[in-house]
Amino acid sequence: MNKLIIIGAGASGVYLSYLIKKAEPSLQVIVLEANKTPLKKLLATGNGRCNLSNQDLDPSHYETDAKNKVKAIIDDFDMVEEMKKLGLYTKYLGNLLYPRSEQAKSVMSILYKRATQAGVVFLFEQKVIDIEAGNGYIIKTDKQTFHSDGLVLAMGTRAGRLSNDFNRLDIVKHLHLKARPYMQMLVPMLTDPLYKSLKGVRVKGHFTLKKKETVLHEEDGEMLFTNYGVSGIAIMQCSRYYQKGVSLHCDLVPEYSYEELKDIISHLDTLEGLLPRELCELIERKKLDPLKTMKDLTFTIKGLRDREFAQVEKGGLLMSNFDEHLESYQYPHLYACGEILNTTGDCGGYNLHFAFASAKAIAKGLERSSHVKN
Repeated sequence: MNKLIIIGAGASGVYLSYLIKKAEPSLQVIVLEANKTPLKKLLATGNGRCNLSNQDLDPSHYETDAKNKVKAIIDDFDMVEEMKKLGLYTKYLGNLLYPRSEQAKSVMSILYKRATQAGVVFLFEQKVIDIEAGNGYIIKTDKQTFHSDGLVLAMGTRAGRLSNDFNRLDIVKHLHLKARPYMQMLVPMLTDPLYKSLKGVRVKGHFTLKKKETVLHEEDGEMLFTNYGVSGIAIMQCSRYYQKGVSLHCDLVPEYSYEELKDIISHLDTLEGLLPRELCELIERKKLDPLKTMKDLTFTIKGLRDREFAQVEKGGLLMSNFDEHLESYQYPHLYACGEILNTTGDCGGYNLHFAFASAKAIAKGLERSSHVKN
């Protein structure tokens, strides 16, 4: 193989380009990116701090069609050590891993610098519109046509406001790879009732998503009231399990039982010692049952916010299309990594860990193939 093209200059694409070019300096590595700059979405992750990974990497945190394959890939990647090789130092804040600087800009700058220093060629504002396989690969963009011996699909998804709004699966339609349709995930929820007066109020608690009496998911954490429904990390985690007809049950004082809280309330002349003032005013104004509101504030979930408000989309190319090094069973030297694959993690660094880990898996596979050939 003399030329490899990577579609997508996100975290997995840029990191992979560096790993490949460093291992095989004579190989021509070109990255095609639809945006004007690389790593655009990376800059927004972790509220600009870039949550790289998590100490708890149990595969239950991922939705995928190949749990064992995903487990092997994520377990084989040590984010702390691999980032250190790039000159990027990290630190844990609780279970969450961040760059030492706590700036996504640091990660973006170092990744792109290492790739360009290694000799990777980046071509921007090249929106890929079609791919054909034959004698190698033909990649058509909205500006020109490229030919390559190998190809890596690292296009990400449409999730978030920083993404281009086109379905990545349309690009690979002529390859006839098995895929799951995309659906927004890690996204706020639309509710009934809607408490617009509570917009901006944050509460911590225990949140349960149910379909009739069946519990779909439970989550501890924070909820944010909005003018369209509810958001916050706990709610976005619950959105992974959304189905039509679900309800959200919120225990806003999980540290007390019903009986304990009933006794506490009986001795109080105000609820402001337990709840934010805005919520206390809502209970009084709407004449809500204080005990039920605090222990089981219930919403009917009408739907999810649009994909532009989502952190990720679940779905994509099935992992079953690819071997343990993410090379296609059907096409030689065709690989996929990151969000384009049907592997989506919870909030908390899971998706970035998989993006980097999947890139490393491909690099290992290419290195092994090169050694066998030589």
